[in-house]
Amino acid sequence: MGINKKRYLFFFVHPSKYYLFRFTINYLIQKGNQVDIAIIKKDVLEDLVQQEGWEYTNLFPEGRRSTSTNRLAIFLVTLINFLKTVWRLHKFTAEKKYDIYVTDDCLTITGYYRKVPSFIFCDDDLSVIKEISILFKTATHIISPECTDLGVFNKKKIGFKGYKASSYLHPDVFVPQKEVLKKYDLYGKTFFIIRLVTLTASHDVGKKGISNEDLFKILEILNPKGTVIISSERELPSNLEKYRKKICPEDILHLMNYANLFISDSQTMSMEAGYLGTPFIRYNDFIGQISYLVEIENKYKLGFGVLTENKELFFLRIKEIADTPNIKNIWLEKRQRLIDETINLNRFLIDLFNT
Repeated sequence: MGINKKRYLFFFVHPSKYYLFRFTINYLIQKGNQVDIAIIKKDVLEDLVQQEGWEYTNLFPEGRRSTSTNRLAIFLVTLINFLKTVWRLHKFTAEKKYDIYVTDDCLTITGYYRKVPSFIFCDDDLSVIKEISILFKTATHIISPECTDLGVFNKKKIGFKGYKASSYLHPDVFVPQKEVLKKYDLYGKTFFIIRLVTLTASHDVGKKGISNEDLFKILEILNPKGTVIISSERELPSNLEKYRKKICPEDILHLMNYANLFISDSQTMSMEAGYLGTPFIRYNDFIGQISYLVEIENKYKLGFGVLTENKELFFLRIKEIADTPNIKNIWLEKRQRLIDETINLNRFLIDLFNT
Protein backbone atom coordinates (compact mmCIF):
# COMPACT_ATOMS: atom_id res chain seq x y z
CA MET A 1 0.00 0.00 0.00
CA GLY A 2 1.16 3.55 -0.70
CA ILE A 3 1.81 6.29 1.81
CA ASN A 4 -1.24 6.92 4.07
CA LYS A 5 -3.18 4.15 2.35
CA LYS A 6 -4.93 1.78 4.73
CA ARG A 7 -6.54 -1.65 4.75
CA TYR A 8 -10.15 -1.62 5.91
CA LEU A 9 -12.57 -4.44 6.62
CA PHE A 10 -16.25 -3.51 6.77
CA PHE A 11 -18.61 -6.15 8.16
CA PHE A 12 -22.27 -5.14 8.41
CA VAL A 13 -25.45 -7.15 8.88
CA HIS A 14 -28.35 -4.81 8.13
CA PRO A 15 -29.46 -2.95 4.98
CA SER A 16 -29.42 0.38 6.83
CA LYS A 17 -25.66 -0.03 7.40
CA TYR A 18 -25.13 -0.41 3.65
CA TYR A 19 -26.68 3.03 3.29
CA LEU A 20 -24.75 4.32 6.31
CA PHE A 21 -21.32 3.27 4.99
CA ARG A 22 -21.95 3.50 1.24
CA PHE A 23 -20.53 6.97 0.62
CA THR A 24 -17.58 6.39 2.96
CA ILE A 25 -16.63 3.05 1.38
CA ASN A 26 -16.76 4.50 -2.13
CA TYR A 27 -14.63 7.46 -1.03
CA LEU A 28 -12.00 5.21 0.60
CA ILE A 29 -11.84 2.99 -2.51
CA GLN A 30 -11.56 6.03 -4.78
CA LYS A 31 -8.60 7.26 -2.71
CA GLY A 32 -6.74 4.00 -3.30
CA ASN A 33 -7.31 2.27 0.05
CA GLN A 34 -7.93 -1.47 0.22
CA VAL A 35 -11.52 -2.02 1.35
CA ASP A 36 -12.87 -5.51 1.92
CA ILE A 37 -16.58 -6.04 2.59
CA ALA A 38 -18.28 -8.91 4.38
CA ILE A 39 -22.02 -9.26 4.96
CA ILE A 40 -24.72 -11.76 5.90
CA LYS A 41 -28.04 -12.57 4.28
CA LYS A 42 -30.51 -10.04 5.71
CA ASP A 43 -33.56 -8.75 3.84
CA VAL A 44 -32.34 -6.84 0.74
CA LEU A 45 -28.77 -6.29 1.97
CA GLU A 46 -27.07 -8.51 -0.60
CA ASP A 47 -29.13 -7.04 -3.44
CA LEU A 48 -28.02 -3.55 -2.47
CA VAL A 49 -24.35 -4.52 -2.24
CA GLN A 50 -24.51 -6.24 -5.63
CA GLN A 51 -26.18 -3.21 -7.23
CA GLU A 52 -23.36 -1.03 -5.87
CA GLY A 53 -20.87 -3.21 -7.77
CA TRP A 54 -18.71 -3.95 -4.73
CA GLU A 55 -16.74 -7.15 -4.37
CA TYR A 56 -17.89 -8.80 -1.16
CA THR A 57 -18.10 -12.02 0.83
CA ASN A 58 -21.35 -13.33 2.28
CA LEU A 59 -20.35 -15.07 5.51
CA PHE A 60 -23.89 -16.19 6.30
CA PRO A 61 -25.71 -17.03 3.05
CA GLU A 62 -28.30 -19.01 5.01
CA GLY A 63 -29.18 -15.96 7.12
CA ARG A 64 -29.34 -15.65 10.90
CA ARG A 65 -33.01 -14.96 11.50
CA SER A 66 -35.00 -17.16 13.85
CA THR A 67 -38.37 -18.26 12.50
CA SER A 68 -39.66 -18.95 16.00
CA THR A 69 -41.43 -16.61 18.41
CA ASN A 70 -40.54 -18.78 21.41
CA ARG A 71 -38.18 -17.01 23.84
CA LEU A 72 -35.95 -20.01 24.46
CA ALA A 73 -35.75 -20.91 20.76
CA ILE A 74 -34.80 -17.34 19.81
CA PHE A 75 -32.13 -17.27 22.53
CA LEU A 76 -30.61 -20.58 21.41
CA VAL A 77 -30.62 -19.66 17.72
CA THR A 78 -29.07 -16.27 18.54
CA LEU A 79 -26.34 -17.88 20.63
CA ILE A 80 -25.52 -20.48 17.97
CA ASN A 81 -25.43 -17.87 15.21
CA PHE A 82 -23.26 -15.61 17.36
CA LEU A 83 -20.68 -18.38 17.79
CA LYS A 84 -20.86 -19.26 14.09
CA THR A 85 -20.31 -15.62 13.13
CA VAL A 86 -17.29 -15.24 15.39
CA TRP A 87 -15.80 -18.44 13.95
CA ARG A 88 -16.44 -17.45 10.33
CA LEU A 89 -14.91 -14.02 10.89
CA HIS A 90 -11.90 -15.71 12.49
CA LYS A 91 -11.40 -17.85 9.38
CA PHE A 92 -12.06 -14.96 7.00
CA THR A 93 -9.43 -12.72 8.63
CA ALA A 94 -6.86 -15.47 9.34
CA GLU A 95 -4.55 -14.77 6.38
CA LYS A 96 -5.35 -11.08 5.98
CA LYS A 97 -3.90 -7.95 7.53
CA TYR A 98 -6.05 -4.91 8.23
CA ASP A 99 -5.48 -1.51 9.81
CA ILE A 100 -9.10 -0.83 10.79
CA TYR A 101 -12.27 -2.85 11.31
CA VAL A 102 -15.66 -1.13 10.87
CA THR A 103 -18.82 -2.99 11.83
CA ASP A 104 -22.22 -3.16 13.49
CA ASP A 105 -21.66 -6.71 14.72
CA CYS A 106 -19.19 -9.34 15.98
CA LEU A 107 -16.10 -8.03 14.17
CA THR A 108 -15.17 -6.16 17.36
CA ILE A 109 -14.36 -9.51 18.96
CA THR A 110 -12.03 -10.39 16.10
CA GLY A 111 -10.41 -6.99 16.43
CA TYR A 112 -9.92 -7.47 20.15
CA TYR A 113 -7.87 -10.65 19.92
CA ARG A 114 -6.14 -9.71 16.63
CA LYS A 115 -5.31 -6.29 18.10
CA VAL A 116 -6.87 -4.40 15.19
CA PRO A 117 -8.65 -1.13 16.12
CA SER A 118 -12.40 -1.52 15.65
CA PHE A 119 -15.24 0.95 15.25
CA ILE A 120 -18.78 -0.29 15.89
CA PHE A 121 -21.82 1.78 14.94
CA CYS A 122 -24.79 1.66 17.28
CA ASP A 123 -27.73 4.04 17.70
CA ASP A 124 -29.71 2.00 20.24
CA ASP A 125 -29.43 2.73 23.95
CA LEU A 126 -27.64 0.13 26.04
CA SER A 127 -30.79 -0.52 28.08
CA VAL A 128 -32.50 -1.89 24.94
CA ILE A 129 -29.62 -4.11 23.74
CA LYS A 130 -27.83 -5.30 26.88
CA GLU A 131 -27.36 -8.71 25.28
CA ILE A 132 -24.71 -7.33 22.89
CA SER A 133 -22.61 -5.70 25.62
CA ILE A 134 -19.71 -7.99 24.66
CA LEU A 135 -19.46 -6.15 21.34
CA PHE A 136 -19.02 -2.86 23.19
CA LYS A 137 -16.53 -4.37 25.64
CA THR A 138 -14.33 -5.57 22.77
CA ALA A 139 -14.71 -2.49 20.53
CA THR A 140 -12.06 0.21 20.44
CA HIS A 141 -14.61 2.94 19.70
CA ILE A 142 -18.41 3.15 19.46
CA ILE A 143 -19.88 5.57 16.93
CA SER A 144 -23.29 6.82 18.09
CA PRO A 145 -25.61 9.81 17.94
CA GLU A 146 -24.90 12.28 20.74
CA CYS A 147 -28.28 11.48 22.31
CA THR A 148 -27.67 7.71 22.51
CA ASP A 149 -27.04 6.49 26.06
CA LEU A 150 -24.45 3.72 26.16
CA GLY A 151 -24.25 3.60 29.95
CA VAL A 152 -20.88 2.33 31.17
CA PHE A 153 -19.63 2.35 27.56
CA ASN A 154 -20.14 6.10 27.05
CA LYS A 155 -16.40 6.47 27.67
CA LYS A 156 -15.79 4.65 24.35
CA LYS A 157 -18.40 6.65 22.48
CA ILE A 158 -17.56 8.97 19.60
CA GLY A 159 -20.74 11.01 19.37
CA PHE A 160 -22.07 12.99 16.43
CA LYS A 161 -24.95 15.41 16.09
CA GLY A 162 -27.35 13.51 13.89
CA TYR A 163 -28.61 10.04 13.08
CA LYS A 164 -27.86 7.09 10.80
CA ALA A 165 -29.87 8.80 8.10
CA SER A 166 -27.57 11.83 8.29
CA SER A 167 -25.25 9.90 5.97
CA TYR A 168 -27.55 8.68 3.23
CA LEU A 169 -30.58 11.00 3.43
CA HIS A 170 -28.79 14.29 3.99
CA PRO A 171 -29.77 16.81 1.26
CA ASP A 172 -26.15 16.90 0.08
CA VAL A 173 -26.45 13.20 -0.80
CA PHE A 174 -30.07 12.17 -1.38
CA VAL A 175 -32.08 13.65 -4.24
CA PRO A 176 -35.63 12.23 -4.33
CA GLN A 177 -36.73 11.02 -7.76
CA LYS A 178 -40.40 11.70 -8.40
CA GLU A 179 -40.28 9.61 -11.58
CA VAL A 180 -39.99 6.50 -9.38
CA LEU A 181 -43.65 6.98 -8.44
CA LYS A 182 -44.70 6.09 -11.99
CA LYS A 183 -43.31 2.55 -11.61
CA TYR A 184 -45.85 1.93 -8.84
CA ASP A 185 -48.76 3.90 -10.33
CA LEU A 186 -48.50 6.48 -7.54
CA TYR A 187 -47.58 9.59 -9.53
CA GLY A 188 -49.91 12.48 -8.64
CA LYS A 189 -51.70 10.41 -5.99
CA THR A 190 -52.09 10.72 -2.24
CA PHE A 191 -50.65 7.53 -0.79
CA PHE A 192 -49.75 5.96 2.51
CA ILE A 193 -47.12 3.31 3.29
CA ILE A 194 -47.45 0.60 5.93
CA ARG A 195 -44.21 -1.23 6.71
CA LEU A 196 -44.33 -4.43 8.76
CA VAL A 197 -41.28 -6.17 10.23
CA THR A 198 -40.82 -9.52 11.91
CA LEU A 199 -39.93 -8.95 15.56
CA THR A 200 -37.73 -12.04 15.97
CA ALA A 201 -34.34 -10.59 16.96
CA SER A 202 -33.05 -11.36 20.45
CA HIS A 203 -33.92 -7.85 21.68
CA ASP A 204 -37.43 -8.19 20.19
CA VAL A 205 -38.46 -11.09 22.45
CA GLY A 206 -41.85 -10.40 23.99
CA LYS A 207 -42.36 -7.23 21.91
CA LYS A 208 -45.44 -6.58 19.81
CA GLY A 209 -46.17 -4.49 16.75
CA ILE A 210 -48.94 -4.07 14.15
CA SER A 211 -51.32 -7.05 14.07
CA ASN A 212 -53.52 -8.19 11.18
CA GLU A 213 -56.53 -6.93 13.10
CA ASP A 214 -54.86 -3.51 13.34
CA LEU A 215 -54.26 -3.55 9.58
CA PHE A 216 -57.95 -3.92 8.79
CA LYS A 217 -58.77 -0.92 10.99
CA ILE A 218 -55.97 1.17 9.41
CA LEU A 219 -57.30 0.35 5.95
CA GLU A 220 -60.80 1.33 7.03
CA ILE A 221 -59.46 4.78 7.99
CA LEU A 222 -57.10 5.37 5.06
CA ASN A 223 -58.80 3.79 2.04
CA PRO A 224 -61.23 6.72 1.59
CA LYS A 225 -58.29 9.16 1.75
CA GLY A 226 -55.92 7.69 -0.84
CA THR A 227 -53.92 4.66 -1.93
CA VAL A 228 -52.54 2.30 0.72
CA ILE A 229 -49.50 0.13 0.03
CA ILE A 230 -48.08 -2.48 2.37
CA SER A 231 -44.45 -3.55 2.48
CA SER A 232 -44.14 -6.58 4.73
CA GLU A 233 -41.48 -8.99 5.95
CA ARG A 234 -44.18 -11.37 7.16
CA GLU A 235 -47.05 -13.24 5.58
CA LEU A 236 -50.37 -11.47 5.23
CA PRO A 237 -53.94 -12.82 5.15
CA SER A 238 -55.05 -13.49 1.58
CA ASN A 239 -57.53 -10.60 1.62
CA LEU A 240 -54.70 -8.16 2.42
CA GLU A 241 -52.30 -9.38 -0.25
CA LYS A 242 -53.77 -7.00 -2.82
CA TYR A 243 -52.27 -4.11 -0.82
CA ARG A 244 -48.78 -5.59 -0.78
CA LYS A 245 -46.32 -4.06 -3.24
CA LYS A 246 -42.97 -5.56 -4.13
CA ILE A 247 -40.76 -2.49 -3.97
CA CYS A 248 -37.25 -2.47 -5.42
CA PRO A 249 -34.69 -1.82 -2.66
CA GLU A 250 -33.37 1.27 -4.43
CA ASP A 251 -36.88 2.76 -4.70
CA ILE A 252 -38.23 2.52 -1.15
CA LEU A 253 -36.65 5.74 0.16
CA HIS A 254 -38.00 7.70 -2.81
CA LEU A 255 -41.50 6.37 -2.15
CA MET A 256 -41.19 7.20 1.55
CA ASN A 257 -40.15 10.74 0.64
CA TYR A 258 -43.38 11.39 -1.26
CA ALA A 259 -45.79 9.44 0.99
CA ASN A 260 -48.34 11.41 3.03
CA LEU A 261 -47.95 9.07 5.99
CA PHE A 262 -45.66 6.22 7.00
CA ILE A 263 -46.94 3.67 9.54
CA SER A 264 -44.65 0.98 10.88
CA ASP A 265 -43.41 -1.17 13.74
CA SER A 266 -39.84 -0.63 12.45
CA GLN A 267 -37.48 1.70 14.32
CA THR A 268 -35.05 2.45 11.49
CA MET A 269 -37.61 3.10 8.77
CA SER A 270 -39.69 5.31 11.06
CA MET A 271 -36.58 7.40 11.69
CA GLU A 272 -35.91 7.54 7.93
CA ALA A 273 -39.44 8.76 7.24
CA GLY A 274 -39.12 11.51 9.83
CA TYR A 275 -35.73 12.58 8.50
CA LEU A 276 -37.26 12.87 5.01
CA GLY A 277 -40.08 15.05 6.33
CA THR A 278 -42.79 12.39 6.03
CA PRO A 279 -45.13 12.07 9.03
CA PHE A 280 -44.69 8.71 10.72
CA ILE A 281 -46.49 6.71 13.37
CA ARG A 282 -44.38 4.07 15.08
CA TYR A 283 -46.40 1.41 16.84
CA ASN A 284 -44.56 -1.11 18.99
CA ASP A 285 -43.36 -1.80 22.55
CA PHE A 286 -40.08 0.16 22.25
CA ILE A 287 -41.72 3.57 22.60
CA GLY A 288 -39.81 5.85 24.97
CA GLN A 289 -36.79 3.51 25.14
CA ILE A 290 -34.67 4.63 22.16
CA SER A 291 -33.19 8.11 22.52
CA TYR A 292 -32.76 9.04 18.86
CA LEU A 293 -36.42 8.30 18.15
CA VAL A 294 -37.53 10.15 21.28
CA GLU A 295 -35.55 13.13 19.98
CA ILE A 296 -37.05 12.98 16.49
CA GLU A 297 -40.56 12.53 17.90
CA ASN A 298 -40.44 14.99 20.81
CA LYS A 299 -37.84 17.62 19.90
CA TYR A 300 -38.44 17.85 16.16
CA LYS A 301 -42.10 16.71 16.22
CA LEU A 302 -41.66 14.66 13.03
CA GLY A 303 -43.60 11.60 14.15
CA PHE A 304 -45.48 9.83 16.87
CA GLY A 305 -44.54 6.78 18.92
CA VAL A 306 -47.50 4.83 20.28
CA LEU A 307 -47.32 1.80 22.57
CA THR A 308 -49.35 -1.24 21.51
CA GLU A 309 -51.42 -0.94 24.68
CA ASN A 310 -52.74 2.42 23.40
CA LYS A 311 -54.60 1.11 20.38
CA GLU A 312 -57.23 3.86 20.28
CA LEU A 313 -54.54 6.55 20.34
CA PHE A 314 -52.81 4.78 17.44
CA PHE A 315 -55.91 4.96 15.26
CA LEU A 316 -56.62 8.54 16.37
CA ARG A 317 -53.13 9.66 15.27
CA ILE A 318 -53.65 8.03 11.86
CA LYS A 319 -56.95 9.84 11.41
CA GLU A 320 -55.50 13.18 12.54
CA ILE A 321 -52.65 13.07 10.02
CA ALA A 322 -54.83 11.78 7.17
CA ASP A 323 -57.31 14.62 7.82
CA THR A 324 -54.73 17.43 8.03
CA PRO A 325 -54.52 19.57 4.86
CA ASN A 326 -51.02 20.41 3.53
CA ILE A 327 -49.49 17.95 5.98
CA LYS A 328 -46.32 17.56 3.89
CA ASN A 329 -45.59 21.30 3.88
CA ILE A 330 -46.02 21.44 7.65
CA TRP A 331 -43.63 18.52 8.09
CA LEU A 332 -41.02 19.85 5.66
CA GLU A 333 -40.73 23.01 7.75
CA LYS A 334 -40.07 20.87 10.84
CA ARG A 335 -37.58 18.80 8.89
CA GLN A 336 -35.59 21.87 7.89
CA ARG A 337 -34.89 22.60 11.55
CA LEU A 338 -33.52 19.08 11.96
CA ILE A 339 -31.28 19.46 8.90
CA ASP A 340 -30.00 22.82 10.15
CA GLU A 341 -29.09 21.39 13.56
CA THR A 342 -27.43 18.12 12.44
CA ILE A 343 -24.41 17.19 10.34
CA ASN A 344 -23.60 15.45 7.08
CA LEU A 345 -22.37 12.21 8.67
CA ASN A 346 -20.27 11.16 5.66
CA ARG A 347 -17.73 13.92 6.21
CA PHE A 348 -17.54 12.98 9.88
CA LEU A 349 -16.91 9.28 9.13
CA ILE A 350 -14.30 9.96 6.44
CA ASP A 351 -12.36 12.26 8.76
CA LEU A 352 -12.65 9.74 11.58
CA PHE A 353 -11.38 6.73 9.61
CA ASN A 354 -8.56 8.76 8.08
CA THR A 355 -7.30 9.94 11.48
